[in-house]
Amino acid sequence: MQKVAPPTTHSSAESRESNGGAVTEQDAVAPPPARCKNCDALLFGRFCANCGQAADVHVPSTGELLHELLEGVTHSDSRLWRTLNYLWFKPGKLTQEFVAGRRIAYLPPFRLYLVLSIAFFLIASFSHTSGEFIHFDHAAGFRGPGVESCEDIHPEMFALHPDWNLRLQHVCNEIVRDNSANFVRVMLSTTSKAMFFFLPLVAFLHMLMYRRPRFRYAEHLLFFVHLFALYFSAAIVILVALDAARAWPKLQGAAGLLQTLLNWSVAIYTAIAVRRVFAKSWAGALIKSLALSIVYLVVFALTTVGVVVSTLLEL
Repeated sequence: MQKVAPPTTHSSAESRESNGGAVTEQDAVAPPPARCKNCDALLFGRFCANCGQAADVHVPSTGELLHELLEGVTHSDSRLWRTLNYLWFKPGKLTQEFVAGRRIAYLPPFRLYLVLSIAFFLIASFSHTSGEFIHFDHAAGFRGPGVESCEDIHPEMFALHPDWNLRLQHVCNEIVRDNSANFVRVMLSTTSKAMFFFLPLVAFLHMLMYRRPRFRYAEHLLFFVHLFALYFSAAIVILVALDAARAWPKLQGAAGLLQTLLNWSVAIYTAIAVRRVFAKSWAGALIKSLALSIVYLVVFALTTVGVVVSTLLEL
């Protein structure tokens, strides 16, 4: 059998001689391996395998920033639009998807809640916030025997301690001074903070309503995070519609109709969501939804009183 000679190899000197003494690409010193600028891991592609950051992190141009913005907002596979579609038109489905482990296709629950709640309070702060909560010039106002100014208000009228005299008069003067604009601003700020106590409390009380089957508290909390995100999105639409009706009185009828439809839609949405996530029958879902409404109203009333008292103390 004829032996096959092994392939010949040339030394780097012989290679340089055959190329007229020039240094080839193989002879050049290899550049250091690229590393991720975020976590310093070795890069083997367009994205870091450790943290997911893109390998190319150059400072983008204005055109690139606008392209990224438009792509993120209008892309048909965007997580934002998929999440909002499920949130608005498939009650309880987002909670089901998260519990089942299908999460990458949607915005994280708390991020969704924060985005919509911040948007609501931001729009509400720019909305029509002035109004005569306290006035003394006609019978429909805040009047009593001998009450014609804030200095005539005394704590005995509200069965309060006499030490509240100066505080009540100060609050009255502040509300009258700017038609309650500052009062509403402080109350909105306080309400946004109170929601971080209100939401977990409602979720806990809702958990106590279920014995069989028993659900973990995290499932109830996730459910209400998605539910309140829906509430905030509906409230945003109502605020915008009411502001538009104030600017163009011809829209008042449409704004009122839209508000009524959304209020009823939110109630029906809640029942469907409870049925999908927790209950196995429509009868159970309706009973639980009714009990949830009572719990919600009680906790909401207590929270509102706390918010108003805190707001009055901050003025």
